[in-house]
Amino acid sequence: MDGFEKRRNDKKKAIMQTALELFDQYGFDKVTVTEIAEKAHVSKVSIYNFFESKDNLRRIIIKDILDESIEKVQALVEKEGNFIDKIEEYIQIRTWYYGKYSLQFFFDAVESDPELRQYLDDFSAANKRLVMKFIVEGKRSGVFSPDASDTAIEIYIDMIQTYLFHNREIRDRFERNPQLAQEVNMLFLDGLIRQKRSKHP
Repeated sequence: MDGFEKRRNDKKKAIMQTALELFDQYGFDKVTVTEIAEKAHVSKVSIYNFFESKDNLRRIIIKDILDESIEKVQALVEKEGNFIDKIEEYIQIRTWYYGKYSLQFFFDAVESDPELRQYLDDFSAANKRLVMKFIVEGKRSGVFSPDASDTAIEIYIDMIQTYLFHNREIRDRFERNPQLAQEVNMLFLDGLIRQKRSKHP
């Protein structure tokens, strides 16, 4: 990457980060392109050249967040090493968003933008495939019990995702208390680790 391209990318990232901070703090509707430009120390023309509109800027920010999340899971699945250590990293990845960004901003964007809704649906499907690969590895390594079928686990993941997507109160509680999100993921993994109980007393 040459110097010009690097400066261009740095400017684009600065605009996105500044916009995200302002959207988080004041809400998407109350923030203007002029305010984003002033705080990011760029011209309004630069923002329109990069993103075309404020709506598209928000769209690209949300897609970038989802892409970053899927890349983290992908890297973990492909990573060599002790599976117990990978479980700890998995929990960190599953909860990295909470406390870092406003969930209200994220879901308001998705709910108001059909293109983002489709992007989130595609992300959720890809993410579930990666999580299932992670779980299969856990079963193969002997850490996760083979008793829970892949079908049952997939249904459970779908239930959790659907509940989170449609329950603003739970999202607010996770945002106020990221530790709670970590505990929920620990409970999920604990259920996979738990060994088969004997059917006879």
